[in-house]
Amino acid sequence: MTESYFLKIFGDRDLPDVKPPAQLASMEHSIVSLLLLLLLCVSPWQVTAPAPAPANGTDGGGGGRPRVPAVLVFGDSIVDTGNNNAVMTLTRSDFRPYGKDLNGGVPTGRFSNGRVPPDLLASRLGLKDLVPPYLGTDIADEDLLTGVSFGSGGTGYDPLTSTLVAVLPMQEELNMFAEYKQKLVEIAGDAAAARIVSESLFVVCAGTDDIANNYFLSPVRPLQYDISSYVDFLTQLAYDFIKQLHRQGARRIAVLGMPPIGCVPSQRSTAGAGDGVSDCDEARNRAARLFNAKLEQEITCLKKTLQLQTIGYVDIYGILDDMIADPGKYGFDVSTRGCCGAGMFEVTLLCNEVTATTFPATADAAGRRGTPGFVFEVVTLFNEIATELCVYIEYLTTSILPPSHVLACLLP
Repeated sequence: MTESYFLKIFGDRDLPDVKPPAQLASMEHSIVSLLLLLLLCVSPWQVTAPAPAPANGTDGGGGGRPRVPAVLVFGDSIVDTGNNNAVMTLTRSDFRPYGKDLNGGVPTGRFSNGRVPPDLLASRLGLKDLVPPYLGTDIADEDLLTGVSFGSGGTGYDPLTSTLVAVLPMQEELNMFAEYKQKLVEIAGDAAAARIVSESLFVVCAGTDDIANNYFLSPVRPLQYDISSYVDFLTQLAYDFIKQLHRQGARRIAVLGMPPIGCVPSQRSTAGAGDGVSDCDEARNRAARLFNAKLEQEITCLKKTLQLQTIGYVDIYGILDDMIADPGKYGFDVSTRGCCGAGMFEVTLLCNEVTATTFPATADAAGRRGTPGFVFEVVTLFNEIATELCVYIEYLTTSILPPSHVLACLLP
């Protein structure tokens, strides 16, 4: 399930033609750059940076030869580009106002008004502007060759998480990948298919729903585990998932950590006074930090065990925590309310054309958006439980990770 953060933006940055504020534009190391660094040893594919994606949100990508042959994405609603449309579940977004600013306003199943992180990454890599879902659509051969999303909104490493909301478990995403590889063979032949898989960038983004929608909402896991033991359980499942990807041919894998879960509006409301603006819930945030620390340790071990340096841990907690604590530093006004309705609980089905009241985004002479209300135009997905966090678009395209952290992720 997803929930929007409301953030009033300075200047005209309706997606996908996002123009970051000067503070962000000056930052040199973006999260996308970290993912790109995983590709440094791929000399046949590494070329100059692609041109910016077209502003109309349609097929495009960059100029020149792509940096990798394909992007293959696994996980939850951060990376689900429409697979849940083909699943009998209420965790879906194939209705307005989702998709209102993409391809003529036709909902695609993305948990956003526009593009989501896989689309942005594929565009930056010079592949294409939109990454199609593996399920539910007739995918052209070219799209199969350049990458798809297997993500399913609401899923997690824990198989119980997907069961609770009737979405695809992570294991099924692996099964779909195995089927995808057979299709590659049919299109390109055995040798070319193997090369595409070995040289592609794999992105894994999951875990948030395990903590927020499973452990803290369902009574089952707390009876079996304390939070520390449950995090150990999740970390082992993540470790096993990455190993299975490797066994199926993946060699360049970026694994995202969890965000500050306790700061999203639904979790503030659930754990606090129900007003959506209470303090962040420290128990949820502590669980996320513990998971991130253990996941990073496991990935370090995997790099040594598999003798493979192109597996990277991507920390998204720190920068997002800073943005939430000090939104003005990044050009935003508000970081405590969602973009739909009252900004507290309007998620998936509850974010609809009745509840998602939007207001004209007029700007004053200084370029500040001055209209009160919930501006939906700049929303994008941040995390699985409720987080179409507008700043994640900025984060993926322009914000930084310190060079020392990048080196810690990628060097022996």
